[in-house]
Amino acid sequence: MASTRDRQLVEQWRSIQDSYFRTAGPLDRALEAKFDIGLNEFEILDLVAESTDAACRMKQLGERTPMTQSAVSKVVDRLEKAGLVSRQTCADDRRSVFLELTEAGRALHASAAIEHRALLKENLT
Repeated sequence: MASTRDRQLVEQWRSIQDSYFRTAGPLDRALEAKFDIGLNEFEILDLVAESTDAACRMKQLGERTPMTQSAVSKVVDRLEKAGLVSRQTCADDRRSVFLELTEAGRALHASAAIEHRALLKENLT
């Protein structure tokens, strides 16, 4: 039989999952309907926008999102094709790639962030 502490951990985990599933679906649907981007695309735009450096390293994205590096690369590919981010290779280290929001990416992010934050408040508070 599970200990009381184990049961509490399981319940805590289920509560986290419930919050995620209750929130992620509406976020994804709203972002797709209003801005033609999914939640994963928005999350990458948001992380690049939050970067304190002039440009965000791809490696930083991999460290700040639960997505695999492969998934991050695919999302960045889609965002780049849509003209929302640009990629530059680091002059000092050709293995490093920097991302920046384009003008269109900044505009889309600014609008989508308002919707994103409103839905977070609605679903998580």
